[in-house]
Amino acid sequence: MDVIYTDVLVVGGGLAGLRVAIGAKRRGLEAITLSLVPAKRSHSAAAQGGMQASLGNTCKGRGDSESVHFADTVRGSDWGADQRVVRMFAETAPKAIRELAAWGVPWNRVERGDHETVVNGKRVTITESDAAHGLITARNFGGTAHWRASYVSDGTGHSMLCTMSDRAVAESIPVHERMEAMALICDGDRCCGVVARNLKTGALLA
Repeated sequence: MDVIYTDVLVVGGGLAGLRVAIGAKRRGLEAITLSLVPAKRSHSAAAQGGMQASLGNTCKGRGDSESVHFADTVRGSDWGADQRVVRMFAETAPKAIRELAAWGVPWNRVERGDHETVVNGKRVTITESDAAHGLITARNFGGTAHWRASYVSDGTGHSMLCTMSDRAVAESIPVHERMEAMALICDGDRCCGVVARNLKTGALLA
């Protein structure tokens, strides 16, 4: 059985897996990603609604903050979420949105002036300020206190995944496609690898 060694092995080539591999590489570690399918065909591409972040750029997002986002998320989980993780997520999300914009995700942008939209089943007119024109916009999604779902038309996941995959290529991170993790290799309580199957050849490797 062939054995491949690396500092960090990421199982899964979707948005989360690619972002972890990029983060590890930027910390000076060698990272390899295993993916059942080509990375740009991962299921993350199916996400359409948007990514929640308390940017507060739109008129319906004014007054939003990481603390309000935190409270919304904990309430939405019926107080079942790990609040330390929720706090970290709420505080990191705005930075992640801007980072993705810098990498090339074409987030929809605020357009100044009056716009018709539907709020609580009723057609209303909202007015965006001149100062907000061109900033990353957001829409209502998920019953939150403020509008905070940043989006790319109806293809948010697809746009994010293509951008993340391109960034992984730019960072020279190998993505081993058509690879299935069959079993974890553990040393006591520590996981130190996997046994994987190459779905093209049927060969096993570690």
